[in-house]
Order: sequence, then structure tokens, then C-alpha cells
Amino acid sequence: MSDNKYFQYNLEDLHRNSESKQFNYITFFAGGGGSSCGYKLAGGDVRYMNEFQQLHVDTYLENFPNTVHECRDIKEVTAEGIMELSGLKKYELDIMDGSPPCPPFSMAGSKKEGWNQEKMAYGMKQQNIEDLTWEMIRIAEGLMPKVIVCENVKGLSMDYARDHLNKMVNDFEALGYSVTWKIMKGHQHGVPQKRERVFMVGVRDDVLEGIGMPWMCMSSVFPDPVKEFASIEDAISDLETDEENITDAKYLETAMDESSKGHWVNGFDVHPDEKFEGCGPCTGVAEVLKQRDNQAYTSIGDHIVKPWFQEQIKNGHIQPEDEKHSYYMSRIVPKHLPAHSLTEQGCQPKFMGGNHFHHSGKRIYTPKEMVRLMTLPNDYKMTGDYNDKGARIGLMVAPLCMYYLVENIKGQILEPWNLLQRQT
Repeated sequence: MSDNKYFQYNLEDLHRNSESKQFNYITFFAGGGGSSCGYKLAGGDVRYMNEFQQLHVDTYLENFPNTVHECRDIKEVTAEGIMELSGLKKYELDIMDGSPPCPPFSMAGSKKEGWNQEKMAYGMKQQNIEDLTWEMIRIAEGLMPKVIVCENVKGLSMDYARDHLNKMVNDFEALGYSVTWKIMKGHQHGVPQKRERVFMVGVRDDVLEGIGMPWMCMSSVFPDPVKEFASIEDAISDLETDEENITDAKYLETAMDESSKGHWVNGFDVHPDEKFEGCGPCTGVAEVLKQRDNQAYTSIGDHIVKPWFQEQIKNGHIQPEDEKHSYYMSRIVPKHLPAHSLTEQGCQPKFMGGNHFHHSGKRIYTPKEMVRLMTLPNDYKMTGDYNDKGARIGLMVAPLCMYYLVENIKGQILEPWNLLQRQT
């Protein structure tokens, strides 16, 4: 599992690897457990988990029962409380992990206009949600872990948020950490999804000095990108014969047909006289679908679309005002490419009929397909209804992306430090 390619695994693999206890970690803003899947796959032993939404905690515990956890606002969490619950002492923790809520930094969000305000985020009213990283800094001061890993949306690295990112780095450094960060692209690290996220890694200065790693070499902890990307087909093609997935697909086709986009998806039906410019005549549904898949994809704004999608605009199935507004974020990606980044709302049928379409053009992805595209274990248990499942997956850290990063942190930092401690 070291070639940065897509691979499938299950919960038994996670439990077996985690039981090796190659390092320990705690995790904040844990969600449904995406980042923990990456840590456990790399041999991590979770000592404490914090998440403030019960529906996320339910999913996490369904897959990782008996995890020491607190379902509460991180502002109420203390380092002393964590040490009491986990049995850890100051300086003993290997990795502190966290993915602070990201709406204020989202590329699609309100950016600075939404900062320093009380707002609803993830179902709860919150104040200054963009400042929650400093709660991790507060707790880190009491625990002083060897390594800190923070994940956030790509927007945090953009000009409008760069001052905020720099302050995060400076305040971690003031605590006694050397910090590096990088935008990791999921499709370059085994994830069949173009998911771009900022990963910040801080290493305690005495650890860095002890293992003899110059701070300017810290960027080596980030895994090298691969040239051959995992595709949608790599991830979900075998689910075409899965009975549960077939049932879910039919349900979602019906839901899509009855949604605000029903008039759009109806236009994807195969017509007996359908032909393709430059491809010659073709007959039969199978041949039509084959011709469609062989067509080159083009772009309309931020979409990746097929040429026959453009015909849907011409023939009235998609109105110009629809294309510009309610369908702006909708995407159909060919199966030989990585999917676009799954999002909280884009994976829910109730939101505009869905944003991330299966390559059939008939529906959004099923829960099983989203599990695969996010590189969760094949048998990961998702609690809640369709909307809950989709939203939870869309919010997750892609496990394989985290796995490859943590493997490097383990090999380049934790293992050399542990060897040094045994020698002294």
C-alpha cells in the first residue's frame, strides 16, 4: 500500500492495523471518522476523539466502538480533561489531529463577508467559526504533542484568507513548533476525486532538533504525487452488480426525476434516432451509450460535460437561466477520470436534486459509491438517511490522502524520535 494508488480495504484491516499501536493520536472535529480511517490504516491508536454533533459521533462509534470521546463544543474541552480520559501525560502524545470547520474559507462561501459573525454552521449556531483553530492551539499548549496535523479547505490558502493562515502558522510556531503546509490533491494520492485540501503539519522543535531534520526540509513529509490517477471506474465499476447498490441507484433515479432537475435528467434518455456528430450512425441502446462514453468531454463554466449535455440546452431541457444559477455547480464527470470534490450539499438529493452526478446522468452517487469515492472502508457503516449519509461523507477527510501523509510522518519523524529515545 505504498505506491499512492487507489486500493480497497475494510474495517477489519483498520482494526488489525490500529491494534499494532505504532503511534497514538487524538482527533478534533472528527466528523464521521474519515481522518481516523487514514490514521488507523497507518497503525494509529486513537486515545481520544472530540466532535460536537451527535449524528457524526453516532457514525464514528458505529465503526469504532468504545472510543474514548466527548460530544461537546471544543471550547469546553481542556488538555487536563483529555489527559484524565486518555491516560496520556504532557509530551507523550504523538499526533494531535483536527479539521476545524471550514465554511468561512470555502471557495464557494462568503469569504471575509461571513467572518466575525454568528451563523448557523453544521446545524448549530456558532460565533467566529473561523477562529476554532485557536482552540486546538490552546489545547496543544497543555498537551505539547510531538506532531500537529490540521486540515482545511483550499480557500484558506487564497489571498483573502492568507493572513489568517499566516497567523495560524505564527501562533503554532510561538508555541514551540516548526510548521509547513501544502495543498494536497486527492487524485494525486490514491483518491478517485479531485479533492484539494490544505494540510498543515507542525513538529515540536525539540523533536525536529533531536532527529536532525532542518526545518527547511520539513516539506518532505508530504507524499510525492503520482502521475496515474485513480478513476471513478476504478472505484465503483464492481458495484454495477451489487444488489443493494442497484436498489439505491433506482431510488435515486426516481428522486432525481421528481426533483427540480427532473426536466433536465429526463433529457438524458436514449432515443432510437440518436446520432453523434462525426461518429456516424449508430443503432441500439448499447451502441448509443457506447458512443456517448467515447465522446470527448468539454467544459461549460465550472462543469465537465458531454457534448449531448449541450444539446439539452438547445432542445430546452435545460433553460439558460438554469445553467447559470440552480445548475451552476452540477457536474457529470466521465468514468475514466477522478470525480469532482464531493461536498456536503452536493451529495444530498434534497439540495437542488444533487450536484455530483453519476456518469449515467440519471442520478447522484449512491451511498456505497460515495464511500468508495471518498476511499472509506468498503464496509463502513453510515448512519442516518440518504441526506445524512451524503452530507457526512462530503464533509470528511479522504482517508487515503491522510494515510499517505501519516505514513511519511511516522517514518520520517516518529520512528526516528522513538529510536533516539530508546538509545538515550
